[in-house]
Amino acid sequence: MSRRAWRRFLRSPRAEVLVAETGGRLLGDLLLLCRVDSRKARIYSLVVAPVARGQGLGEALVVAAEQAALARGCQAVSLEVRADNLAARGLYEKHGYRPLKVLPGYYDDGADGLRLLKPLPA
Repeated sequence: MSRRAWRRFLRSPRAEVLVAETGGRLLGDLLLLCRVDSRKARIYSLVVAPVARGQGLGEALVVAAEQAALARGCQAVSLEVRADNLAARGLYEKHGYRPLKVLPGYYDDGADGLRLLKPLPA
């Protein structure tokens, strides 16, 4: 994502930027978008630094995003993930995200995507 896009999201009242860091070093981030006219939040981006993978940071960011979505009154969280990203799909499935739609050729390189959805508890 470009610096310009990040600046726009950081200023937006409809975006939540969650970070995982230690000692001032950024290890991961998650961008959650919440539209005004929707009760569904969207995980737009989740990134964990290669050196920090396998430590549960992605999982912690997803849980925090779900809590942020609930606090905003959302009833569900959706996201798109590469169909061939088995690690990410496993993380989301572990947390109750289920396939909603196949997105053929969704990514720039032609890879397929999946739209996942998780209803949140009332």
